[in-house]
Amino acid sequence: MKFWRYSLTALASLLAAVSASGPTDGEAAADPNSAVVKLTADDFSSFITENPLVLAEFFAPWCGYCKVLGPEFSKAADQLNVSHPTIKLAQIDCTEEEALCQEHGIKGYPSLKVIHGSTDAIEDYEGQRTAEGIVDFMVQQTLPVVQKPETVEALKEILIASERPVIVEIVPKKVKKSAKKNLETFETVAKSKRKDVSFVSITGDELVSEFEDLISGAELKEKTKLPQYVIVRPNALDDATLLSDEEPLTAESLISFIDTEIIPYFGEINRDTYMLYMNSPLPIGYYFYNTAEEKAKVEETFNKLGKQHRGKINFVGLDAVQFGRHAEILNMNPDVIPLFAIQKVADNLKYGIDQTKFPEGPSIEAIEEFVADYFDDKLVALTKSEDLPTPEEVAATPVIKLVGHNHADIVKDTTKDVFVKYYAPWCGHCKTLAPKWEELAEVYGSNKPDAEVIIAHIDHTANDVATPFKIEGYPTLVLYPANGEIDEATGLRSPIFFEKAREVDDLIEFLNENTGNKVDGDKLRKALEESKKSGSSEKRDDSANAAAEDDDEDSDDEEAHDEL
Repeated sequence: MKFWRYSLTALASLLAAVSASGPTDGEAAADPNSAVVKLTADDFSSFITENPLVLAEFFAPWCGYCKVLGPEFSKAADQLNVSHPTIKLAQIDCTEEEALCQEHGIKGYPSLKVIHGSTDAIEDYEGQRTAEGIVDFMVQQTLPVVQKPETVEALKEILIASERPVIVEIVPKKVKKSAKKNLETFETVAKSKRKDVSFVSITGDELVSEFEDLISGAELKEKTKLPQYVIVRPNALDDATLLSDEEPLTAESLISFIDTEIIPYFGEINRDTYMLYMNSPLPIGYYFYNTAEEKAKVEETFNKLGKQHRGKINFVGLDAVQFGRHAEILNMNPDVIPLFAIQKVADNLKYGIDQTKFPEGPSIEAIEEFVADYFDDKLVALTKSEDLPTPEEVAATPVIKLVGHNHADIVKDTTKDVFVKYYAPWCGHCKTLAPKWEELAEVYGSNKPDAEVIIAHIDHTANDVATPFKIEGYPTLVLYPANGEIDEATGLRSPIFFEKAREVDDLIEFLNENTGNKVDGDKLRKALEESKKSGSSEKRDDSANAAAEDDDEDSDDEEAHDEL
């Protein structure tokens, strides 16, 4: 079943919303004097066939972010034309070449596609949208998956010139037989992670010795027969990190090491980097700032905290001028900037420094104390909740309204089957389901004190609640069955998800099959329908009797009138 999917932190949609309009200055089309090639439907296929590696930008002249990308795209094309002339950058104006853009499934602008010498070998560009990022990404496409420099000069050039992290595999002259699988694992991971990291493998005393002289922070082990793996961050040879010995090395452990170590101690979250942070399982510490000067004042502090708590939390700066609305998602006031908040994404918990105490922004001391209290488990989460429903509201509708303050109490009642709709007020599918959900609740008498099946709903965008699963789309329909197995992390029952057609018949069938109390929904529905028919018949009889009585009264009145 298809439904709208969203990032757990909702930042992805926020960034997308900002991107939808974008700046209005500048030209989306590349400088005509640059090395960017303008392609049309007439020459697109032949150009792709003639060139082994092409980055194609599908754009519209009115698109704000196309206008931002235009100059960067031109600059990157000119640089590559000098350093790597076989790499070509091209533009396709989708307002002129509609059919060509439709053929390649272009649904938004700008769309960047990497094409390897054939229209059958097209993949999405996943690098940064700056000249430097484009050049670095495209050059990486020309290199072996794992580079194996044979000279000290070649190794130096890779490490010093790289704009991305480099993971170096140090292979001893004699590899322990059981550890030879590690070398294969390194190659496998390199194929899947090459867009984020450069992979290098070295061996030989001279190269290894030179590598040790170049870096610091990662002390290699001597006289080992195990391959060793070191992350070297760009422009930071003095801050390398060694992966502790593991035999055998697994793809999962190597990827985890890479994903943790490539993130800066204090990074910047924006359109180009947010997926890096969203894919990390670690909590995020957000520092919202208005100006570069505000960010610069805390840079040293967050770099220190990031290094101290490496692998436990990611610290990021967020430009409040562009993305200040994200503060609301963290239950913070977006009008009071700078601010600092921590989000524990896995548990949907949010913590923030009291903005009333720091209306001009938290001090460095306050930030350090707050982070220490977070790791000492001294902080109280900021819980967002609507008001509890009043008795009158409960009586007025059969659907039970859940909010942040009552969600756990109702869902933890193991004597009842609780069927919950997690929804968003703007969700079209949720609006379509609403009357059917109310009809379902009426069948089960959900708001009656003796109801065994509770039909409930909660606005997930307005209430913070803990669930034993990730809510990745709306509506999410979940049954917590009576006397079901308890999830240790949340204390809630293990859920059963509804994933069929959202019709009342299907919902009742699902409950018939899965409720712990074994309530027969079909019987309840039939009884309700008969009750309604009976009620309607009685009402009709009452109306007829009332009409007859009115006629009699009218007749009596007339007779009385005649007598007078």
